[in-house]
Amino acid sequence: MSKSTIKRLRVFIALVVVVILVLASRLAWLQVYQYDHYFAKAEFNRTRQLPITAPRGEIFDRNGELMVGNRPGFTVSLLDLPKREQPEVIHYLSELLEMDEEAIRDEIWKQRFSTFAPIRLKRDVSAEVVAKIGERRMDLPGVIIETEPIRNYVNNSLAAHVLGYVNKISSSQLQQKREQGEFYRINDLIGASGIESTWEHYLRGTEGKLFVEANSFGRRISVLGKEDPVPGHSLRLTIDSRLQEIAERSLAKVINEGIEAGNGQLGKGVFVAINPNNGEILAMVSYPSYNLNTVSRDFNLLTADRDNPLFNKAFSGGYPVGSTFKMAVAVAALEEGIINERSIITCTGRKQFFTGDVLRGCFNNAVHGSLNVVDAIAKSCNIFFFELGVRLGIDRVISYAEELSLGSATGMTDLGRENLGILLRRKPGVRWNPGDVLTAAIGQGHMITPLQLANYTAMLANSGTHYKPHLVSQVVNHQGETVFVAEPEILNQLNYSEKTWAAVQKGMEATAKLGGTASVLRNLPVQVAAKTGSAESIPGWSAHSLFTGYAPAQAPEIAFVIIVEHGGLGYQAAVPVANLILGEYYAN
Repeated sequence: MSKSTIKRLRVFIALVVVVILVLASRLAWLQVYQYDHYFAKAEFNRTRQLPITAPRGEIFDRNGELMVGNRPGFTVSLLDLPKREQPEVIHYLSELLEMDEEAIRDEIWKQRFSTFAPIRLKRDVSAEVVAKIGERRMDLPGVIIETEPIRNYVNNSLAAHVLGYVNKISSSQLQQKREQGEFYRINDLIGASGIESTWEHYLRGTEGKLFVEANSFGRRISVLGKEDPVPGHSLRLTIDSRLQEIAERSLAKVINEGIEAGNGQLGKGVFVAINPNNGEILAMVSYPSYNLNTVSRDFNLLTADRDNPLFNKAFSGGYPVGSTFKMAVAVAALEEGIINERSIITCTGRKQFFTGDVLRGCFNNAVHGSLNVVDAIAKSCNIFFFELGVRLGIDRVISYAEELSLGSATGMTDLGRENLGILLRRKPGVRWNPGDVLTAAIGQGHMITPLQLANYTAMLANSGTHYKPHLVSQVVNHQGETVFVAEPEILNQLNYSEKTWAAVQKGMEATAKLGGTASVLRNLPVQVAAKTGSAESIPGWSAHSLFTGYAPAQAPEIAFVIIVEHGGLGYQAAVPVANLILGEYYAN
């Protein structure tokens, strides 16, 4: 062997030794100094931390009757779906779940950075779907079935607009919640309307964690540990489920009977009931309603419905109030000394109040003769209240109306921001016709919410105390501890004369007696104090039928308002609804 060959061999051996030493030192360094790091990394790749959805808090009525609960349901989700398997798996799932393939891909794309979080494709699937996935589980890598609590609305549509529903969180909501420091996942459910939305913070629980071991294909092979979720807080509402059900059924009955009789203008209505002694809302009905358990499936149909069943007319709707406004004018005139309880105004059926103005009259030009304020309320005499409007002037009429909660906030916050309504008033730079005060005095030209009208009636019943209306009376955590109790909150106290309140209350009591516009109610188990109304809305259409009142008249425990859209005069539609509701509610 030549010297040059030996030299090259020595160099080669030296290089091999160097490489071996480098590899050995690297291996030693990894094993000794980086052991903890790579062990943790291996464990991380081997284990999965899966979220466990927390049950939302239950919702009960005032008597402890369950209105909203949870039931177990199956959810089809994706977890670590291999890219090479995606086309086949997505195609199969799109057919099985009746989902567009692009929608599935979109969900995968949106959650591409959500490490080890399941991508929930469809909630509450049938047992048949679960079985089909189970049969093909070896062909569907990354497809898992989760058990999640599904919201269950016990009575389907009962109090739908009060309770509300949940929906998948939107991108804007997700961003907003994260900015507020609240943790939500991209496919979490969130309250979308009603109490479910406004009391989301209490109803939503804290998710748990499931620690599982996965094999090299990402399939779960064992459970390593678990942190149980914390259920949300439960709410007790002020709603009386029995009254709510009676009211919904009675309102629907009168409206549907009217439609069958040929009145095609009917279709919508409202009922609101408040306890005048503390502001508790006992019932809130917006008709037509919808099934809370199927709202997601029916959403497109509901939004296309011309009767707008998703809209809460009782809370957010605006209506002209008609003759139910007359008590506010009576209060103003009595307090301002324009009249007293014995003052007489003569109704001749028709009268011109201003030069150049048209003749104004009572309904059908009825001649009521000489009336005091009690008789005028009972007979709903327009001439009497036209005269009071002229003597008071529009500014005083509106001032008293606002103090009585008309056209101003009631203070109710349990369903979000309330509609303030509109009162017909003098505005700077806008021409004011003298005859406008006549229109305003009998309740035309105003747009008031049913909640405001019910609250106004409650203030008439309790002689001027404005309690904050509310729907939630108590919040209890999952351990049974009370974390919130709603105490009656007085927002305003009108210190008017006792004689003022007594005169108006007597007029409302006389309305439901023989000779009054709601005399049909005189045979109820309790005495009712009330006022009928009819309010023009769409030209050529029937007026809205209104009725507001309280019962029992001598010891009020419920103040209410009923509106039947395009139902005609108050006694034609709204009073029959009241007769059904109060007759059944007080039957026992």
